[in-house]
Amino acid sequence: MIRFEGNLTIMKHKLSFFLFLLNVGLVQAQVPERDMDELIQSTLKTFDVPGMSVGVIKDGQISYAKGFGVRSLVTKQTMDENTLVGIASNSKGFTCVALAILSDEGKLDWDDPVSKYIPEFQMYDP
Repeated sequence: MIRFEGNLTIMKHKLSFFLFLLNVGLVQAQVPERDMDELIQSTLKTFDVPGMSVGVIKDGQISYAKGFGVRSLVTKQTMDENTLVGIASNSKGFTCVALAILSDEGKLDWDDPVSKYIPEFQMYDP
């Protein structure tokens, strides 16, 4: 397991924001692969992250997949495009975006209770 010093929450938010921008940048701007590699290497240094795997999927096809840095500070084993890593709380952001898309399409309403869509969902206090 890799240990990080400093405020991990702030680092996670900054890294999440970077990955969001990375995704938007690749899809919208078609950043050349060499420039993308340099941006990711710079990000590793800026956020003092030992390694990361980056993948971008566009139209159901992998358009970019690479690993950078190391997966372990002890073994120095390198990251590659197939290295699995925890995504921290990023799945919350993905879920929120998916719900926003469904809301925008009129398939759900933000003000409806969750139980309208997931009847088995229960809280301690109804």
